[in-house]
Amino acid sequence: MRSETPELPPPYKDFNGFSAQIEHYPQEKLHVSTDKDSYIAGDTIWLRAHCADAATHRPVAASRYVYVELRDDRGSLVRRIKLLSRDSVYSGYLPTQSLERFGDYSLTAYTLYMRNQGPDYFFKKPLTIWPYQESRRTQRNTSVRKVSDFDVSFFPEGGYLIDGYACCVAFKALGDDGGSVEITGVVKNDRDETVDTLRTLHGGMGCLRFTAHTGERYYAECTMAGGKTERFELPASNNLACVLRVLQTERDFTVMVQSGRPLPKGLRLLVHCRGNLCYFREWNDDLPSLIFERDKLPGGVLQILLLDKAGNALSERLVFNRGEELATTDMQVRGSLKQRTKVTLAVTATDPDGGPAAGDFSIAVTDRAAVPAATSGSIYSTLLLTSELRGTIETPDWYFEGRDAARVAALDALLLTQGWRRYDVPAAVRGEYATPAYPLEVGQEIAGRINKGGLWNRKKKLDRYEMRMIVPRWHYSLQAPIDKEGRFALNGFDFPDSTLYVLRPAAVRGSMPEATVKVARDSFPEVGTLPRVPAQEQKKPYIAQARYYIEQRGQTDMRNILIDTVYVTHHKRLESTRPEHRLAARTWTAEQIKEKLLQLHGSEAGGKEHDALSAREREIVVCVVKGMTNKQIAEKLYLSLHTVITHRRNIAGKLQIHSPAGLTIYAIVNKLVELSEIKETISDSDQ
Repeated sequence: MRSETPELPPPYKDFNGFSAQIEHYPQEKLHVSTDKDSYIAGDTIWLRAHCADAATHRPVAASRYVYVELRDDRGSLVRRIKLLSRDSVYSGYLPTQSLERFGDYSLTAYTLYMRNQGPDYFFKKPLTIWPYQESRRTQRNTSVRKVSDFDVSFFPEGGYLIDGYACCVAFKALGDDGGSVEITGVVKNDRDETVDTLRTLHGGMGCLRFTAHTGERYYAECTMAGGKTERFELPASNNLACVLRVLQTERDFTVMVQSGRPLPKGLRLLVHCRGNLCYFREWNDDLPSLIFERDKLPGGVLQILLLDKAGNALSERLVFNRGEELATTDMQVRGSLKQRTKVTLAVTATDPDGGPAAGDFSIAVTDRAAVPAATSGSIYSTLLLTSELRGTIETPDWYFEGRDAARVAALDALLLTQGWRRYDVPAAVRGEYATPAYPLEVGQEIAGRINKGGLWNRKKKLDRYEMRMIVPRWHYSLQAPIDKEGRFALNGFDFPDSTLYVLRPAAVRGSMPEATVKVARDSFPEVGTLPRVPAQEQKKPYIAQARYYIEQRGQTDMRNILIDTVYVTHHKRLESTRPEHRLAARTWTAEQIKEKLLQLHGSEAGGKEHDALSAREREIVVCVVKGMTNKQIAEKLYLSLHTVITHRRNIAGKLQIHSPAGLTIYAIVNKLVELSEIKETISDSDQ
C-alpha cells in the first residue's frame, strides 16, 4: 500500500464555485473585547468590536453599525447599544447601573448583515455582574447549578460506523439545563460484553475507538457526577456508506475513504478553509490515502468533503490546523506595582520576521490578582474556532493553552460534534449560490407607508406623492418617492441618538390631502441565552478590593459617572483699548499693581477729578472696589437696589470707566482707598 502527498493548489482551474459564492455572498465575523469579564454593579463595561471578513480575516468596516446587547440568564434584554464605525473602529460602553438582577449575563454582538447567517454565528460571551452589597431585595440569577438529568449524543467519524473497520466515535454530554456535564462509562455490545471505556475530556466531550462487527448493536452506560447512570444506544452500522477517516500527527494528517462495498466511480475529495479552496480532485482508487502537510495549508478549521458525481456530500470531516499565528506580543513592565505608583507598560508586537506587526489592536489593563480570569475567549479563538462552528463552545481558549495530547484530542472531539455550516459547499459545487436576504447597513433608514384620508381613495395614485423629512437640529432635509402601495424609504443620513425627525408627505406639485404616516419599527433577532458554565468555587478578590477602595474613599459606591456631551458656547472676547481693561486681563500681585499704577496710569487716572463725583457716589466706588455686590451695597448704605444701580450708571458715565478693575485703579490713584484695604480682594482675584 502506498499513499500520495498531493500538490497544492489543485489543478481544477475550471472550478470557481467558492470564489463565485463569496462574491455573491461575502460574510462577516465579529469579536468584542471588553476590559474584563466580571463586574460590580456601577461599573462600566468598556468594549471594542473588531469586524473581519470571514474568508480572509482582514479587518472590514462595510457595515456602518454593530449592535451590542446585554441579556440576563432568562434572555430578557437589559441594554442595547448601536456602535457607529468611526475611522473603521467600533467602540462604546454599557452602564450597569439600575440592574434588578445580578449574576450571569450574556453579551451578544452582530451586524444587520450577519442576520443572514442566523444567531448561531453571532458573537456571544458570558459576563458576570455582582452587587456591591447583598441585601434581601437583591435578585440573584446565579445559583448553585442543579442537574437532575443528562443526555449523551454520539457522532461517528465521517457520519457512520462500518463493520470491520476501527472507528472513532465522539460524544457530547449535556445536562437538562443545557450546560455540559462530565461523565464516565463503558461501551457494551448486545451480549453485554465491554467493548471500550469512555471519559469526557473537556466541556462534556470526548472520544472512544472500537471496531464494530456484523450483526451487533452497541450501547453505552454513562454515569455523571452524583452517581446517576443512564443507558444510550449508539448509531447502527451502515456498510453501504462511504466515510472519511483521518489520522493526524503534528506535521501532517492522512485522509482515507472506507466503505463496506466497492467505492463508486467519480468520487471527488474537496478540502477548503473558510471558503478558500485548498484541494479538489477525483479520488484515486489505486491509492488508499492522501497525506496533507500542515505547513502548506492555512490555519483554522479545514472542512474535508467526499462528493459523488452529482456534487452531493457523502461524508464530512473537520480538522483543525494550527497556524496563522502571524504576530507575537511582548510586554515589559517598568516601575513598581505598589498602589498609587506610576507603572509604564511597553507593548511590542512583532511579525514572524521580527519586524513591527501591522494591525488593529485594543488593550485593557486589569489587576490579575483581583479580577477573575476571562473565560469568553480571545480574538484568536474567536476567528479561528468559535466563529466557524455552530453552538456554544465553553472556554475556547483552553484548547490553545498548550499542545499536549489531551488538548489535541479534546479539540478533535469538539470538531467531530459541532459542524461547519457557513456555506452549503455541495450547492456551491453545483453552481447553486446562496444570496443574502438582509443588505449591508451603510447608514440610517426610516421606512414605512402612508394611507390617504377618506374611504374610497386610500391607495389611489399614491406614487404621485413624495415623503419629505426635516431634521431641525441639524438643518437637514431629504425627500424620497412613494410607490403605488404607499411605501417609502428615506436613507443616506447618519445622526446621533435622540435626534428629532419630522416626516410630512406632500405632492410633487401642490398640496396633499390628509394622510396617515406609519413608520416601520426596527426589528431585532431573537438571540437566546448562553448555557450555564459549570460553577466553580472561587474567591472574589475583585469584590473585596472594591469594597476596600470604597471604604478608603468614604463614598457609598464606585460608579463611573458618565455625563452627556456638553457644548460650551461663548462670544468672542473683544480686546479693549482702554489701559485699565488691558491690566484687568492679566494677574498682578498687590505690589505690582501699586507700581504699575504709578508708572502707567498715574497721570491718566489722577487727571479725572474725583470731585466730579458726589459723596454718595464715592462711597459706592469704595464698596465696589472692596468686592461688594449691588445688594450688599444697598444694605450697607440703606439704599434701594434701584438707587445703587442708578448711581453706578452715573459713575460710569462721569468717569468713562466700565469695569471693577478700572474703578480699583481710579480709587487707589485718587486715594479713596488704601492698598491694604483691598489686598484680600486682589489676592482672591489672583487665585
